[in-house]
Amino acid sequence: MVAPLLAVDKLSVRFRLNTGQVLQALSEVSFELQAGETLGIVGESGCGKSTLARAILQLVTPAQGEIRWQGKRLNPHDKVGMKAFRRAVQCIFQDPLDALNPRMTVSDILQEPLLALRPELGKAAIRQRAAEGLQAVGLESAMGNRYPHEFSGGQCQRIGIARALSVEPQLILCDEPVSALDVSIQGQIVKLLADLQRDHHLTLLFISHDLSVVRELSDRVLVLYLGRIMEIADAASLYQNPLHPYTRMLLEAIPLPDPQQERARLAKITVGAGELPSPLNPPSGCVFHTRCPQAQAVCREQVPIWQRLGGRWVACHFPLGSQ
Repeated sequence: MVAPLLAVDKLSVRFRLNTGQVLQALSEVSFELQAGETLGIVGESGCGKSTLARAILQLVTPAQGEIRWQGKRLNPHDKVGMKAFRRAVQCIFQDPLDALNPRMTVSDILQEPLLALRPELGKAAIRQRAAEGLQAVGLESAMGNRYPHEFSGGQCQRIGIARALSVEPQLILCDEPVSALDVSIQGQIVKLLADLQRDHHLTLLFISHDLSVVRELSDRVLVLYLGRIMEIADAASLYQNPLHPYTRMLLEAIPLPDPQQERARLAKITVGAGELPSPLNPPSGCVFHTRCPQAQAVCREQVPIWQRLGGRWVACHFPLGSQ
């Protein structure tokens, strides 16, 4: 049996604050990602999506759990193995302009990861790859002589994508890659990512709070709430028939372009009253029970166990449609 490209097993991350309080950012998160797959990770701000990405990249140290890459546990003390992992896994960031060094030309920005991770290619080949990288994302190679401030937000994100692709990675972590862009540009970037994934046989981990964006790319969707997984399902099933009340809340929050339909949508919203609880003092039992209209006593007292329902996984005492 072929091992998944990436496996996360019971991963927990905690941060100790200057006040002495402990913030539980992730709690026993587990999932697998197959080669060539796109897994969307969704949830409100503060639910742990970016922390999960940083933990996978070994930028924060997990309190417990493990991360396996191609069947082997990642060891941050293994310099050779970590260098290979850094080359195989690249990132696309939320703020396209902030992610680019303003003192470097675009050509130098694209060459930088190659000089660090693929020096054996030689300087001439690296310069050629940088020019080809711009063309691959819909920009002209002559633009390599310009600086980031000379480009629009959408163009800067294309440069960021070209930079991530330059070392020929297997997995790209996309951390809210279109949230800072105009709606009209978002669609272009999502289409570009889909085309590049197909052409380069990429695996994507796509983080977003916008389920309408995630729908366009994802094969499966993982729903996070206060650091815990609520539901994992294939995209089609999740959007058509969510099993967790929190997933339904996120779907009901997707705005509609037609004003009449939007008013009707707002009138039908049934869950999600109140604000997201503080991760410094999360609710007992099911962390969503304070906002869930079908919560019962057991929801306040016990953390729900994982249930497999029709090929999908959900952490809920009373999954939707199962009563």
